[in-house]
Amino acid sequence: MQPTRLIAVVGPTASGKTDLGIQLAQELDAEIISADSMQIYRGMDIGTAKPTTAEQSAVPHHLIDILNPDKPYNAGKFADDADDVILKLASKGKAALLLGGTGLYLRALFHGIIPVPDIKNSIKEEVQSQLDREGVQACHQRLSQLDPKSAAALHPNDRSRVIRALQVFLETGKSIKQYQEIHGFEKQRYQVCYLGRQWSREELYDRINQRVHLMVEQGLVEEVRELLDQGYTKDLPSMSSIGYKQAVAYLSSEISLDNMIADIQQKSRHYAKKQLTWYRKDPRVHWLSDAHLSPDLIKGIRAFLDTGQPAFES
Repeated sequence: MQPTRLIAVVGPTASGKTDLGIQLAQELDAEIISADSMQIYRGMDIGTAKPTTAEQSAVPHHLIDILNPDKPYNAGKFADDADDVILKLASKGKAALLLGGTGLYLRALFHGIIPVPDIKNSIKEEVQSQLDREGVQACHQRLSQLDPKSAAALHPNDRSRVIRALQVFLETGKSIKQYQEIHGFEKQRYQVCYLGRQWSREELYDRINQRVHLMVEQGLVEEVRELLDQGYTKDLPSMSSIGYKQAVAYLSSEISLDNMIADIQQKSRHYAKKQLTWYRKDPRVHWLSDAHLSPDLIKGIRAFLDTGQPAFES
């Protein structure tokens, strides 16, 4: 049996994935599955650039607003949830369009999860205790001592991956890199046509800077204040993400508004650079130079959905 065929709109933050995805979904009568690790959270709308109510009304969206901000989520859970949605859409004869920049989520869905043993609660609690006491950079330093190969591949502030790699080593005595190499990510659970918007780095960074200003104008600070008032604390992974962490610092009078904006812009540009590195090494991505969906492009994507072979240069 041939794997189910999917469309994936990928790329860095602020590259126009939402607009492109909605246009494509409307042309193809498809439904959108969000592959964004932050848009799953209720009440976190502005800082995550979540599709607006109007955009979600224009095309059905899935896996948005499914959890409160204090609930954990991971790539494996996303893959399970997305599998369920894809199956339901297929039963209705609908195409599924994956939309989002969380590459780890998409890799888990398309290629499966690495076969790491379950982590004992005692180890999870030990790592969490160090994280709470000393912060993520101390955890990264510990990982550097135990598993330098994995640590070298991770940014010291990449909280979720640092914690995961540290847990895996403490549980197994092996580097998470060893498990990744054994897995190989060669299994093809789906046939995927990848699309993305292409920008020069200067254009992309300008879009990011403008987006941050727009988020502040739309009420990012007020959104974060409301989340804090609801009891969501600054140490939650969701509240430690880009935009939310800086807004919490501003509300705590630790930084000025201008410094908050500048730091969000800088961190967002850095994140975009990492995303570009992730996607540009993948030759399967078909990069679009503008937002215009030509008839030939739509025809090529339809050919992929029908036959598995896109009728355009990749």
